[in-house]
Amino acid sequence: MKNLIIIYFLLLLSGCSSIAFDSDHATFVRVVDGDTFIATIDGTDEYVRLLLVDTPETKRNADEVQPFGEEASKLMENTFSKGDSINLEYGTELRDRYDRILAYAYTKDGDMFNEILLEEGLARVAYVFPPNDKYVDRFREIEAEAEKGKLGVWSINGYVTEFGFDSNAAKVNSEIR
Repeated sequence: MKNLIIIYFLLLLSGCSSIAFDSDHATFVRVVDGDTFIATIDGTDEYVRLLLVDTPETKRNADEVQPFGEEASKLMENTFSKGDSINLEYGTELRDRYDRILAYAYTKDGDMFNEILLEEGLARVAYVFPPNDKYVDRFREIEAEAEKGKLGVWSINGYVTEFGFDSNAAKVNSEIR
């Protein structure tokens, strides 16, 4: 662990804004929801929060599962299995205020899962806090394509807002149909 910290600081001093570890440093444990999972990193189970994406809630309130929240969680379950080695690319700031690791997660095929969520219309670009914003421009382009195609969360008028997902808009839209 001490060597990893030294490498991280050397990379920061050289101007590198993020660090990617090999897959043997993270092992997928389980899905928490569409944008959060548990992984074993250096022998410790850690909550990992995907950077720059937000998926609808499935756990906040037992009475309310937001539309497309279960689909986002299922996509993660279908992409990663317990025990899978995964690659994580950490943000410049390693943890959020809830002590979760902040990262971009990569599939076995090398695809970034954060992008997959956006491509499928199961997430919005959110929580953009520099310096943890390395891929924000690319993510916004992907999000715009999903919105244009009315995929997932973008299929419900007024559901995606600047502040999250508006369940009332989802209810109104379902009553209109």
